[in-house]
Amino acid sequence: MRVLLLNPPGRRNYIRDYFCSKTTKSNYLFHPIDLVMLSGRVAAEHEAAVLDCIAEGLDVAGAERRIDAFAPEALVSLVGSVSWPEDRAFLAAQAARGRRVLAIGDVLHENARERLVEEPWLEAALGDFVSADVLALLARDLASVRGSTVRHPDGRVETVGTPGKLRGEYDLPRPRHELFAPRGYRFSFARDERFATILTDWGCPYPCTFCVMSTLGHAARPIPSVLEEIDHLRAHGIRELFVMDQTFGAQRLRGLKLCAELERRGDLSWTTYVRPDRSDDELLAAMRRAGCHTVMMGVESASAEVLASYEKRYALSDVREGLARARRHGLRTVGTFIIGLPEETEASLRESLELALELELDFMSLNMAVPRFGTPFRRRAIELGLVDERDLVMDQGGADAKLPTRALDRSTMLALKRRMVRRFYLRPSYLWRRARGVGSAGELLRQAREGLALLVKNFGVEHRP
Repeated sequence: MRVLLLNPPGRRNYIRDYFCSKTTKSNYLFHPIDLVMLSGRVAAEHEAAVLDCIAEGLDVAGAERRIDAFAPEALVSLVGSVSWPEDRAFLAAQAARGRRVLAIGDVLHENARERLVEEPWLEAALGDFVSADVLALLARDLASVRGSTVRHPDGRVETVGTPGKLRGEYDLPRPRHELFAPRGYRFSFARDERFATILTDWGCPYPCTFCVMSTLGHAARPIPSVLEEIDHLRAHGIRELFVMDQTFGAQRLRGLKLCAELERRGDLSWTTYVRPDRSDDELLAAMRRAGCHTVMMGVESASAEVLASYEKRYALSDVREGLARARRHGLRTVGTFIIGLPEETEASLRESLELALELELDFMSLNMAVPRFGTPFRRRAIELGLVDERDLVMDQGGADAKLPTRALDRSTMLALKRRMVRRFYLRPSYLWRRARGVGSAGELLRQAREGLALLVKNFGVEHRP
């Protein structure tokens, strides 16, 4: 059948991806990994197309025209808590035109059965984007579904299996990157304007309680399958990659084997996530030889108590040592922080900023604490009365502050976050170091655009203690 993989239109620059929807902190937009991975599976059995309305800048009317031109029988669509009112209105209108609608996204990751009962236009909620469930659902072979929520022909709604909980190994047909728009995607850390987003594993084996990845289990993709995808990209002139694994090298020997294969190819350039306590000298050296130039590490907080209470399972000393090792191996460092947890105060935010400065990070990424669906943190936030469990709309990107803390209201929290961004990025010494660290005029221009977009979003009402 004709199947359209869809990232719906939106009023803002939404990222609906891997159960973590948000607005972008500057103007970056990487390929939605859900659709990337689904593309190979769907295209293997159906006439498939991809329409990323966010990347192509399409409004509702423009999106409708493009969908009508392809005339799909079924839509497999992203949805997000950041854009849920817009998504449900758009997709309900498509269903009213006789099109089947299957969806995947964070807003469906928890209580998917209730969502399907509330939304009669929605035929199914996919529990993951790497298994064969999408094909079973399109074929209406409900007996073969392994982890999704489905609407039976008689209207009965049922969750089959345990959505998202994968273990061991998975494989899938080569993702069809060529179906995605050639322009419209931007990545803050890419050395080259042309890049691809790939995934070599699923989920994360670590139990961080505020992160949805800890709810997904962990499974690895066979290295030959990964290399087939990468070699296809290389054959089409793409050598810059965003490797979206949440903990590259979580299976250490596998990570070293993959790096050896990438080093043998000798023409790749890439960015990924690592844990500070898992990235030893051997792994970092192998990654650098394989073309990795930037690593993202979860610093999260300057508070040892916060790291412990949210099950990070590493200490501040691990953070300092991990980032120091990365710098020694010539890797750029991105420190990610979560701010706005219930324990947050003005003093703790100042401590986190001072830590970011001490660590000599190349980039600082601030993520606002939000009660992600399915996480222990969401249950705690509901118990503390910080969020209503019926509220489905949230944004981790930081354009808004979803939660107050015990000491700070939402507006104060947002003002302090903006102040941290300005203080980190507007240091003359930092700007000079960044300008010296770029590899080409094109990269300098892209980073300048990203930086300007970031700062524009973080100029607001100043909060003074």
